[in-house]
This record gives sequence, structure tokens and C-alpha cells, in this order.
Amino acid sequence: MGLGPARLAWAWIAMLLALFFAAPASATTLPPSCHAFSLETTTYSELARQPERWICHSIHWTDERPVGWLRFDASSWQSIDSPKSFITRISKFEQLDVFAVNSDGTIDVLALKQDDVKPLAGGSIFSTPLPGITDDTQAIVIRIVRPWNAALLAEGRLSTVAGGEGWHAGKLALVAILIGLLLAPMIYDLAVYMVIAQRFVLWHAVLTLSMAAYVASMTGLSSLFFDMSVMTHAILNGITIAVAVAAAAFFTADYLEPQMLSHRMRWTLRLAGAIVLTVSGTVSFFPPFLNYTAQTYFFLGFLPPFAVLFAAMAQALRRGSRAAKFQIVAWTPIILCGLERIPRGLGLYGVPEFVDSLLYFTLVAEVVISVLGVADRMMSFKQQRDRARTEIRMLTNLAEHDHLTGLYNRRAIEPRFTALCEEGFTTFALIDLDHFKGVNDKYGHATGDAVLRAVAEALAPDDNTLAMRLGGEEFLLLLRGRKARQRAEQRRQALPHHIATRVPGLAGPVTASMGLIEGAIETMEAKTFNDLYARADKLLYEAKLGGRNRTIGEKLTLFSPRRTERRRESDRRRAA
Repeated sequence: MGLGPARLAWAWIAMLLALFFAAPASATTLPPSCHAFSLETTTYSELARQPERWICHSIHWTDERPVGWLRFDASSWQSIDSPKSFITRISKFEQLDVFAVNSDGTIDVLALKQDDVKPLAGGSIFSTPLPGITDDTQAIVIRIVRPWNAALLAEGRLSTVAGGEGWHAGKLALVAILIGLLLAPMIYDLAVYMVIAQRFVLWHAVLTLSMAAYVASMTGLSSLFFDMSVMTHAILNGITIAVAVAAAAFFTADYLEPQMLSHRMRWTLRLAGAIVLTVSGTVSFFPPFLNYTAQTYFFLGFLPPFAVLFAAMAQALRRGSRAAKFQIVAWTPIILCGLERIPRGLGLYGVPEFVDSLLYFTLVAEVVISVLGVADRMMSFKQQRDRARTEIRMLTNLAEHDHLTGLYNRRAIEPRFTALCEEGFTTFALIDLDHFKGVNDKYGHATGDAVLRAVAEALAPDDNTLAMRLGGEEFLLLLRGRKARQRAEQRRQALPHHIATRVPGLAGPVTASMGLIEGAIETMEAKTFNDLYARADKLLYEAKLGGRNRTIGEKLTLFSPRRTERRRESDRRRAA
């Protein structure tokens, strides 16, 4: 028994999870024992003499004071290899000092600027070396001046690998696959937009592109291909997620079906998208007119769009939106991950690295389900378009057909008459029922209508005959091919018998008169429909005057001076 698509997808995700978290245990990381905050003028010696200022549990990772301290006591690495480097989350800072505190009171210091550290391929992290650690080393202390993100402190670790350690090759390969999954819908969106120019398709393309860039930056995969500084990484981390959230708001405003969102809610979504771009996007660039405390606004800027997105999807769901169901399933996990990062970014707590890895799997789910949602929305557009085309065809059909007999009317034939002549329909037969007014007066209009329907059956079109009702009891045949005139006459003569069969009870036969014109293609093309109709009507009138129940016809020839001159020259030769 084969696996269904759903089971296959779950099996694939399970394989991803197993590989993603199966990192080689070649390194050990150590969390800080305690942390503290101070003014820039405070020295480590002063802090060391004030144990009450140290926070020795993992809360309260933010403070108004500009300097954060991390202390790693030597007791934490006594049973393992000595640490070789310090790693932490990428963000802007002004100064990072590494102290190796010895038992004799001496301190070895390594002072670093932001340009002195390098990002690692594996998480949004960078590493710094440590001063030499000996048996006399009592602690490693990290001093960070003006950190723009509390994660610089909350996620600071010592690593037993020199230069820190990124992710293993398998994990990075999976990240590359994820980025490919994110980019594939963007290509699909652009292709769809060429066919159906809907704005939400472009917003979805922007959303997927920004998420792909965010993953490449946050995982450090971009550092394998580009020589980027920590500052550039920090900017990309912030601006890509701000653009993604803004695009999500703009996408939702245009994506959900008409009538499923109020006009006010759609504009509120667009306003929320503009807010996150303006606030969080601006802070992402670390402008000089803002200081390190502005990072609070970066995280708070995401609250309005998240709140409005939930409200919009809830409103659309209440109104019966099909698209909202896809969106809720796809976006709820990733929005919850985003909401979790806000208090963490504000420094309320820290988490292990694997929590961040969960975001990448929510992105996989978002991509798969969102593409299904966009495809479903495209199908709804196609169905709407097909219904509209069907309605247009029905209306066109009604406009071009006589409602009583089902035959073409004059509106259907007259604009196409020249093309029909080119196709060989060069016999123009105008038919009118004799004394039809008497049928209506004697038997009523219901019987008269039955007679007209019987005439339509007798004049039924075929591959070489077009039949139409021009109005009242007047009909027109356009014929092509051999013996067109005889075929038209046979149909006229068959009318009395067919009418008598279909409408019993009539006192006498219902006959018809016909005026007929035929000519070569170039002759008929030279005339307009109205010209031929006027000429056939005169012939029909002559048939009526001649006693009715008959046909009078003529063959048209096209006057050509050259042909006339040739005929005269031939006559002169015969006379000679």
C-alpha cells in the first residue's frame, strides 16, 4: 500500500527533523553563570566587590544601563575541555571586552570592536577568541558596551572549539533546500502574475523572497558565499523580517475574497504593514540618530501587524472565507514563533538554540500551505472568469438567436456576411409565409407561433445551409455548394406538408413565397447585406403579386469594364 501525499509529506518533515537536530557532538557550549549591568565607567573589579549586583539566573536580560556583563565561572568547565571562544547572537554593539580573571587577581584583557569579529555559518552568531586559559583562571568575563539586542547577552556562550563552531554540512544543506523551497513559489507567483495580474500574487512573491533572504542571513548560510561583516548581517536580519511581515499584511489585504473583509479592515492591514516597515525597518539600519535602546521599538513594531493579521483572518473566517482557512493553518505557527521572539528580544528570557530552529520548519509548512492557498485562490479566479465567459456566451447566444424558433437572427448574420460570402454562401433566399396574418387572426397567436416553429424545423440548417428568422413570418436561407437554388426551392415547397404535420387542425395549407439571388463569390462580396436584402425583397414582392406560393430569382453578375471590352472585341471578330 503506497503512501498518500499527506503521509509522504509528514515522512519528509520527520526526516528533516531527524537530520536537522542530529548535529555532531564535537563541541560543548557553556552558558554564563551570572550577568550584570553597569555604567561605562564601572570596572570589573568594582562589580566583583558587589556580588548583589550579579543576576545568577536566566531572567532580566535587559537594562537601561549601557553595559552588559557575562561571567563564566571556571567551575563550569572543570570536567571538560577548556573553552576556546565566545559565541553569541549577531547584533550591533560598540565594544566587546573579554577578561580572563586569574586567582592572583591579575586580568588578561582582549578588547574587540565590531569589525574584529566574524559571523559563523550556522545560526545568526559570531565568535571571538578568548585569552589563554590556565589552571589559575577563575572566570571568563565578557563586557559588551551598548548592545542593540538583549540576545547578545541572553544567548552568549563559551565554546570548546577554537573560533566557535557553525552547523555541520548536512544541516547547512537542509537550509539550502529550505531556501530553494521558499524561492520556488516566488517563480510560480511571477509566472501566474503574467497571466492573472492580481496584486496579491506580487505581494506573495515579495513575502517568499524576503523570507528566503531572512533564512539565509539568520542561519549564516550567506556568509559561505559573501564576505559580509557582522553589521551587514545584523541589518539583513532586521530588514528582511520587517519586509516579510509588511508584505504579509499587504498580501492579506488583497488576497482575501471580496466581501470577506471590511473596507476598514483592509486599510488597517495596509497601515499595520506601513508601521512595521517604518518603525522596525528604520531601526534595522541602526541609524545614528537612534541609540541602542531603540531596539525595543524594533520588536514592538511587529505587534500591530500580528494583531491585525489575527483580527483580519478571524473576521474573514466568520464571514465564510475559504482563503482564510488556508491562511490560518499556514500562518498561525509562524506568527506564534514571531510573537515568542518579541519578549525574548526585549530581554525577558533566553532560550536554547533549537527553539530558533523551529522557525525554519514553520516556514516549510507556511510555504507549502500558502502555495496551496494561492493556487486555490487562482482556481477561484479561473472559475469566476469561466462563469463570466459562460454568461457572456449565453447572453451573446440569446442576442444572436431568435427566442421563438432558435434560429439565428439578423444581428448574428449581418456583421459576418462578407466572411460568409468568402466561405461560399452565395445564394440568398428570402422566404415569407403567405397569408400568415389570417392564421393568427383565425387560430390565435399560440397557433401562429407553432407554425413559425414548424417552419424553423423545415428550414433547419446544415453544413451548407444557414437559416435565420428576420422577424414576423420572414425567414432567410444562405446556401453554398452545388444546386443551391434547387435545394432552397425544395425546402420552400416542403413547408406546407411539414406545417400540416406539426400543426394539425389548420383549414388549409400554409404556403410560402421566395425571392432568391445567386452569384459568384466576388459578385456577392461586392454587395452589402442590406443591398441584397432590398433586392431579394423586391423579388419576393413580385412573387406575391404573381399569385404567391412561388419563387422568383435572379443571378447577379459583377460589371467589369475589361470583361465588357473583351466581349465587344469577340463580337467584332465574329461579325468580321
